[in-house]
Amino acid sequence: FFSDEALRRCVEAVRTGSPRAGKDPARVRVWSVLATLEGELTEERRLKALVGRMATYMQVYGELLVTINGWDPAVLTRFKADEIVRSIPGAIDAVATWDQLRHIETLIPESWLPAATGPAEECAKRVLDQFEQGADGVILHGATPLELERVVAAYRLVRPPVLFDNRSNNPGL
Repeated sequence: FFSDEALRRCVEAVRTGSPRAGKDPARVRVWSVLATLEGELTEERRLKALVGRMATYMQVYGELLVTINGWDPAVLTRFKADEIVRSIPGAIDAVATWDQLRHIETLIPESWLPAATGPAEECAKRVLDQFEQGADGVILHGATPLELERVVAAYRLVRPPVLFDNRSNNPGL
């Protein structure tokens, strides 16, 4: 759940900091993890896969996400102080009820849910966005391989012939 701006800043930090760590910047790989939900986004799917997942991350990595994304820390403070959030024993995306998730959705700004959602073609464009921000690879997160099949097929159609100079279009190889 990094914004495009946060991803761009992280890539720049890695590229400029890698020589100080004794690493060749051209050999260091930065991967984006992109929540990807292709197809119709029903309320239940949105609540569980986006809102619930973000809420769980906010429980554990909230300060880090706020800092990296440059978000308003007061939102996180309100989230953590919320009576319903505090009443959930465990990871929100695993145990929260639909009513709890609906309430939690009101606590999280829409802009805090950067993801690839909608038709496969739109999801594929969001993958390209990650590369435009400097990522070397993109991990499609929050869905099964079968659920991502159409996104991968759509990406093959929009992927530039050469995405990286002197490197494979599949940096995982």
